[in-house]
Amino acid sequence: MRIEWLDSLKGFAIFLVVVGHVVLGYIRADIFPQYYNELQYIYDIIYSFHMPLFFLISGFLYKFTWSKKNTGVLKKIGNKFFNMVPLYLVFSLVFWLFKYYATLYSNIQMSDHFNFIDLIHIYIAPLAYLWFLYVLICLFIIIPLLESFIKPVLVFLVFFLLYIFAPHIEGMFAIVNLIIYGGVYFSLGSTLGSILFFYSDYLKNNIGNKLIIVSFISIAIAYFSFPFINTYNIFKFICAISVSVFLSIIFFRLQNYKFVSLWNPCGYYSLGIYILHLYFTGPLRSIFKYLAIDNIIMVLILSSIISTLAPIFIVKFFARYKVTSWVFGETKLIKLE
Repeated sequence: MRIEWLDSLKGFAIFLVVVGHVVLGYIRADIFPQYYNELQYIYDIIYSFHMPLFFLISGFLYKFTWSKKNTGVLKKIGNKFFNMVPLYLVFSLVFWLFKYYATLYSNIQMSDHFNFIDLIHIYIAPLAYLWFLYVLICLFIIIPLLESFIKPVLVFLVFFLLYIFAPHIEGMFAIVNLIIYGGVYFSLGSTLGSILFFYSDYLKNNIGNKLIIVSFISIAIAYFSFPFINTYNIFKFICAISVSVFLSIIFFRLQNYKFVSLWNPCGYYSLGIYILHLYFTGPLRSIFKYLAIDNIIMVLILSSIISTLAPIFIVKFFARYKVTSWVFGETKLIKLE
């Protein structure tokens, strides 16, 4: 059973991921240097909360759905692992080839360049944006195992303390920083999922009518903590949680409105959008530059919309022939019985 308003929230979040990468691409390509400050500000706002929101939703859905399954924890982990790892490996290779040949044989302005060493190190150093998928795989192993021994709230506290106090890791194992980063929000989402699963009626009756007040308080906290997010992790955490709470309440309370339901398809196809959108953002930069389209607002809007909708049409097209059903979650590549 899908939670419609949560799909819409996820859809809005994936659109922000696309916008963030579009903006980042123009910053790195230095195409609109006169608007650098404005682009950087948009980027900073989006990146202050959009990935934490994704991890929160993932953790919440993990707890909410896994708690309804009767299979053992190892089988649940195995099913996730054997379906997500091929996805990660396939698109790591595809993305590496795309970047490598686009850099060699075209004038597409790429924000980073890969060599063969980068490809063979994907087991510990994911390529660019695929870090999210890598971290998600790790968390679907680590979190359930930890929660089989200790309570979800204690798992969250462990990740939170590591996030606040653990030193930043450099070098080959730098991915550990991102696992801790994602683990904070994923485990918090799992904790919230546990609470809502057991106390949903009580919370609905006692807190439901106060959600608007909570939303205003949340956005105020986010506003005052935002200037300090690049200095202290605690403020980064507070800002991300505050905005996530605000958006969650807005999408929950307004779920019957057109603006909210409009994002539902993006949420349903969020994995496809996430995996495929960068194959459009880079080429579109070069196309718009070749066509001498220099209106920054127009190129940002067009790039974001096209890079969001095109993956949806691609997934829907191939889904008709069951070619990509295992890739994008409609069916499973493997299921442990």
